[in-house]
Amino acid sequence: MTRFASPVSALIICKNEVDMIGPCLESLDFCAEIVVVDSGSTDGTLEAIDRYSADGFPIKLVHNDWPGFPRQRQFALERATQPWCLCIEADERVDDDLRKSIVAAVNSANPSIEGWYIRRRDWLNGYGYAHRWVLHNRLFRLFRRDKVSIDVTVRVHESFAVQGKTAVMAKGVLLHRRAMSLQDDMARANSYSTLKVATLLEQGRKPRLTRLVFSPLANFLKFYLLKRYFLCGRHGFVYAMMVMVYSFATEAKLFEANQPDVE
Repeated sequence: MTRFASPVSALIICKNEVDMIGPCLESLDFCAEIVVVDSGSTDGTLEAIDRYSADGFPIKLVHNDWPGFPRQRQFALERATQPWCLCIEADERVDDDLRKSIVAAVNSANPSIEGWYIRRRDWLNGYGYAHRWVLHNRLFRLFRRDKVSIDVTVRVHESFAVQGKTAVMAKGVLLHRRAMSLQDDMARANSYSTLKVATLLEQGRKPRLTRLVFSPLANFLKFYLLKRYFLCGRHGFVYAMMVMVYSFATEAKLFEANQPDVE
């Protein structure tokens, strides 16, 4: 495979990812362009990126103060020049099978597919990458640059509008290598649920008792049983419970935000 030959702009938004950015960049050696939008790293991330640039990686490094996830992603998208874009986080990397699948997709003469969902294999502390039989989450990450728009009104979990058909990559995964402590994961779930509730309120969403009661349990069962995280033992149980905690926090905060003030 020729280095940096595929018509893909990889889009990375980051801040203080010195321990993660290297393997991520190395896994993108098939991309003709790598757009990195940094929001103020101070831990050596920028110096690490400069070393890869000096080694010939086609990196376009840009600073932009943090405006929120969707707007930062949109900022990166606007600076891409290749016909295809791959959204990837600094703590992710493309495995060998996915690299081959992406190269085949973007070089295909078939114009019917405008975007691709990619499976992501998460890292579980104390276990490693989730069991290969787990039904890994499918994320919309690869798309034609002129066929997709980002909903910048949401605050977390970017939403993409696609003009045309989408499909799921049959082979390959994004390896999500984030060794996050349970304390940090709890803090992230709390922060993300607050951002999600702010978006739901703007959309006029009202709380429902049924969602408060049943949604957290349904999400736990979905991940632990249907997605087979039980195959990862107690580590999979903790993972599914964190999904449940995030779901409960979101629904509970939505209820709290709609309560009338009490004198």
